[in-house]
Amino acid sequence: MNENCGVVAIRNLKTDRVYLFYSNDIKGDCVKSRFQLDLGMHSCRSLQEDYTNTGLEVFRFDVMEETDNPERLSAIKKTVSNQYE
Repeated sequence: MNENCGVVAIRNLKTDRVYLFYSNDIKGDCVKSRFQLDLGMHSCRSLQEDYTNTGLEVFRFDVMEETDNPERLSAIKKTVSNQYE
């Protein structure tokens, strides 16, 4: 198993909203997402708006699970809803 594959949640600790993404490079994609958020260029506009309005302090990046099994990734998606569209 590639230990760098998995599901990552970006959590807004103030509103309890969660943005989920799947990654083949967890560390690299977390750095990339943080960079995009810092620059105001993240593809999820509602996540970007919250980040811009509140700042990094209320966000946390959590690795939900490390797996490269597509079925497991799908199961995780069903248990944690992506609250940012």
